[in-house]
Amino acid sequence: MTQVDPVALNSHSTGVAGILGGAGSLIFSSGTNILGPLTHGMANQAKIRARDYNSHITETRAEVGTNGARLSNHSYGYRSGWEVVPPGSILGSITTTSNTYVWFGYPTISANEDPKFGLYSTDTAEFDNTSYTNLFYLTVWSAGNDLSNAPPVGSQPVAHISYDNNFNFAWFTGVTRNADGDAGGYDTMSAMATAKNCLTVGAVYDLPNGYSNAAGVVLAPFSSCGPTDDGRIKPDVVANGVSVVMPSINSNTDWQIQSGTSMSAPSVTGTIDLLVQRRSKLHTNASPLLASTLKALVLHTADECGTNPGPDLRFGWGLMNAVSAVTLIGQNATNGWKSFIKEVLLTTNSFIEFPIERAGTNALKVTICWTDPSGTADSLGVLDSPTPKLVNDLDLRIITPSGTTNFPWVLNADLTNKSSAARSAAATTGDNSRDNVEQAFIASPTTGTYTVRVTNKGTLQNNNPQWVSITLSGNAATAKPPLVIQQPALTATNKIALRWPSVVGQRYQIEFNDSLTSGSWSNIGPEVSARLTNVISEVTYNASQTQRFYRIREVE
Repeated sequence: MTQVDPVALNSHSTGVAGILGGAGSLIFSSGTNILGPLTHGMANQAKIRARDYNSHITETRAEVGTNGARLSNHSYGYRSGWEVVPPGSILGSITTTSNTYVWFGYPTISANEDPKFGLYSTDTAEFDNTSYTNLFYLTVWSAGNDLSNAPPVGSQPVAHISYDNNFNFAWFTGVTRNADGDAGGYDTMSAMATAKNCLTVGAVYDLPNGYSNAAGVVLAPFSSCGPTDDGRIKPDVVANGVSVVMPSINSNTDWQIQSGTSMSAPSVTGTIDLLVQRRSKLHTNASPLLASTLKALVLHTADECGTNPGPDLRFGWGLMNAVSAVTLIGQNATNGWKSFIKEVLLTTNSFIEFPIERAGTNALKVTICWTDPSGTADSLGVLDSPTPKLVNDLDLRIITPSGTTNFPWVLNADLTNKSSAARSAAATTGDNSRDNVEQAFIASPTTGTYTVRVTNKGTLQNNNPQWVSITLSGNAATAKPPLVIQQPALTATNKIALRWPSVVGQRYQIEFNDSLTSGSWSNIGPEVSARLTNVISEVTYNASQTQRFYRIREVE
């Protein structure tokens, strides 16, 4: 690990780094039984560059641009809502002498609700923009620990510290404030974790015997919940964040046990690093996976959590399952030619479409994810702005052999009434116009050919093409068609159209040579991303030439 910023040792950041990539040199034993490494990180040989959170936006861009960072973990966020601070804490001119309640909201905006919860802030928008301009870079954020932060029921009003009308810390007595978030603890998501393009991680209790069913996954009592202020699904996934053993700072063999979404986030980040490593071994010469593909993989293969099928606002898309994710990567490499993982470039006024067949009687599941342009940030002075942050609104549909259209999951964010009953209700299906992740699920598919279709509403921002990541399961692997150019057609005096059968998600390069006995092949234009099972591409043609030869090359 490289400590980039000169900071003092800290048990929190040391623990997070250990979860990410601790070597596990401390061996845990019980009597004569050696039980294994006590503080072994998820990716124990990963290279970690550790920084503080000051100037984090600028420094993040530098890490991506200069050092080619592919993954970053962010186990921090704004102080929001209720918190108990220890003796000796300094808050403005106040120094606490005992454990003290502090409410980090802004009474001039709302006396009961901290506007930072669920906020799409300036920093959030900047991180979305960084992701959009660096498509191979994924940020992973902790959801926050604010679900249960409040004085005990019946104990209010309690003396506490908060901001006064001049935004200075002051004592308040005889003032009652609500528990964090809305009814049921919803809308407690950290503002730093509301970015569309990040992967936000909540916390659950450990499963020492592994996953067995959805009911066995229990949300940590502190783990923050969605929705975001504009109604998007957060967190994205959950992982163990309770009583996690990790390194500490007093010696090279010192360890600690802590709980929080700060612990569940690096567990996911380190695991994604292993997915990247596995995929690079299976495809040694391939371009790296898009960040949206890594996110889609995690969400698509997550284990179901909660009382209802589909996503929810406490567990997101479920419990991360590293084995399922790496299995899908392997299936895509060995059993089919991009049958299970696709990256496709969508252009304005176009669509993506391809057929699939069920594999046995397995359920069909298709997930799309895309790195969306940043939305317009909201001001802290606007409480719970419902203005959508989605810029490019893509739509996933699965059409059955009989012609029935299957829609993706949608949740009722209930931004008007904010009722716990509506927000905890089972996901339904319909048109999702809020999230940049959509998933369609068919529990009992029939025999026949299904059609997967991805379109977009209106015009893509600035008419810029949009990369779309697509993950599939329950479908049969499809054989790659012969790569043969079909009869070229003259479309203008100086243009010729080439057509060939294609694999959706495959990239192709058109090349030419004016002789088959000498010279070399040269590229014509940029790579072609196949959106359909047949590609037609126009190339320039000079009628005065005696001959020109074309070929199509697959790009891995």
